Amino acid sequence: MGRRLLTICFLGLLLAGGGQEILAQPSCATAQLRSMALGIGLDSRLSEGLNYRVMEFRSVPVSVIVRDGEVVHIGYSLFTPFQRSYMPEGQCNFIERLILASDLGEFYGKSFQKHLAEERIRFEKGSVVDLKAMCLDTNTYFQITLQNDKRYICNWYSENRRGVTLSYPADYQLLKGATIQESENRLAQEVRRFRVGKEEPVNPAEQILIRSGNSPIYVLTGEIFHLPELNSNRYFVVDPDSGWQLLYGEDFPLESMANLVTGIELETDIEVAVTQVKYGYNRDEFTVPLRQWVGYCIQQGCRPYFGIISEEAGGVVAELVMNNPEMGYAHVMKLSFQSDIIKERRGTVKARLNAYVPMSNLKSLFNENEIH
Repeated sequence: MGRRLLTICFLGLLLAGGGQEILAQPSCATAQLRSMALGIGLDSRLSEGLNYRVMEFRSVPVSVIVRDGEVVHIGYSLFTPFQRSYMPEGQCNFIERLILASDLGEFYGKSFQKHLAEERIRFEKGSVVDLKAMCLDTNTYFQITLQNDKRYICNWYSENRRGVTLSYPADYQLLKGATIQESENRLAQEVRRFRVGKEEPVNPAEQILIRSGNSPIYVLTGEIFHLPELNSNRYFVVDPDSGWQLLYGEDFPLESMANLVTGIELETDIEVAVTQVKYGYNRDEFTVPLRQWVGYCIQQGCRPYFGIISEEAGGVVAELVMNNPEMGYAHVMKLSFQSDIIKERRGTVKARLNAYVPMSNLKSLFNENEIH
């Protein structure tokens, strides 16, 4: 995928808004956050959303994010609300949490410097002390690059202070501050409480659509994930009155299913019954609307890739990969369904899920000839 570059300049202090609902007591999403809340004496009176500079610790402002009555982030206030509106949230949270941990003694069960060395986190220029100082300086330029889906390079520039360059791996457990087991155990709950919003219809530019042979189908070619058959293609037909429409119909069940799992524009009553294979060969089972699962994954930053494994007597086996290179993981799902659920617009897709598969392990799931 090469290099992804996002540059943001934020000038001036922007205050965060937030809901008015007050929590009775803070409940933290991870063990690491619980330890951090205890270490800084976090106040329980927190509103939903981003609590920007809600308190100070060692004279440095602290920000806290609360979602659905649960603390999902605590860290020094390095990123303003404006910058967060453009930045990947996972990166903001990781960096803010990291520099706060530097003031919490042996927060990771070892010295801070040893933690940096073991996790391959490097200050190529400047130090954590310089980053803490930038929490008080909002006239700062910031740039982040993801190199080859493997490592982040972050640069801060300021007219008032020397620059800082920080690099770290695109590793999910490191970035999230949670073990794979913690995340696996929370997944079903998070998907169930996710609510899908309305999505505007896709309106592709005609010049980028490719007609599929002599059929009425036009393909919006997407990215490939390891194999040409596993891709993010979307399929369209043209209506004389209303123009381009996402394809959905019983005559093209495979293309219709591809459109269902690569976006949330199409509404049906189709559900997905998930058997989640977890660490230690444990299992979890949950059933949610298919659109809810897809919407949750996309909201988390995943890009869907879909491919057919086999089709026989109306029964279809397919692969769905929800890839999140920014956070260093993918959800890998094997789907089984009858093609007639497209006609009925209802029914159940059975799925076997391996969640939070590290990027380094993904290639072993595929070979040159088939999808596993």
